[in-house]
Amino acid sequence: MANYHIFRIKNTFTELELLCSEISEITENSNFSDQLVFALNVCLEEMLTNIIKYAYDDHAMHEIEVRLEITDQVITLTIIDDGHRFNPLETAAPDVSSDIINRPLGGIGIYLTCKMANKVSYTRKNDKNIFKILLTPHVVIL
Repeated sequence: MANYHIFRIKNTFTELELLCSEISEITENSNFSDQLVFALNVCLEEMLTNIIKYAYDDHAMHEIEVRLEITDQVITLTIIDDGHRFNPLETAAPDVSSDIINRPLGGIGIYLTCKMANKVSYTRKNDKNIFKILLTPHVVIL
């Protein structure tokens, strides 16, 4: 039996922090492994941080919708925003082999999300970015 949660937050880090706390409470009583819950938290924080920092040119409040679907074996996280068209799957993979001091900033959050998730997808519909992340108990933490 699936467990659905829909959250609507403003594009602020305070709202992100509150959302992360709510989702932690939801997953705390689940039967998921610590690894899977960790992966969910990383994906959630990294993707929403990118939206808050880079999706909008103005300083106005925008609504970001986060959908969380939990079944016995799968967590599906869907993030919907009205920011600039941005497909995270089209970004170049960061150079993770170079010395961290000389490495350019950026791209690690998307890279980690794509590596930890079992499946990620992006669509643009009605001027909204829709990013879906599928996590299963077989998640791999790098």
